[in-house]
Amino acid sequence: MAKVYWASRDLSSFVWGNHQFLLVFLGKNESMQKIKTQEESGTRFVTIAGHQPNGNLVYVPNEPSDVASVKETLNKKLKGNFYDYDLEKHLLTAPNGNAWSFALELEALAEKYVVNTTTSPVKYSLTNRNCSTWVNTMLKIAGVSASARLTAGEFSGIDWGEEDLLDESLFK
Repeated sequence: MAKVYWASRDLSSFVWGNHQFLLVFLGKNESMQKIKTQEESGTRFVTIAGHQPNGNLVYVPNEPSDVASVKETLNKKLKGNFYDYDLEKHLLTAPNGNAWSFALELEALAEKYVVNTTTSPVKYSLTNRNCSTWVNTMLKIAGVSASARLTAGEFSGIDWGEEDLLDESLFK
């Protein structure tokens, strides 16, 4: 049975900062529409995130560092060193009561973001147009309450923008 988390991991270049993303654990017969399922120690999952290649905020499913952070949590033999992508995660309650359909909705919102930013990319900003604001906006559109987002978006380390929102039309 699917579970959706607002997750965070260490940044590889700045130990006190973090990167935030969505983590979806999938049940045995569940899969996403477009994102390839990852697996570690018998657990199936995907990651959904906004990243900043070339100065723009772009959607990257299963970005290697996000996947590594999940894998090292599931398999302690993979644990790295000081900059080892330590994972934190906060379970989200699906607004519609079904975590798998919630995960599929989040994937669809991310795909709409790709379409809507192809010709007009969003410039990445550390303080207000970043991975945290990307996740927060998607969760708002998907129906997660402001209070639930406020609680779920708090992680160790420095994170900016987890309470800010992007223009919602980017995901519609």
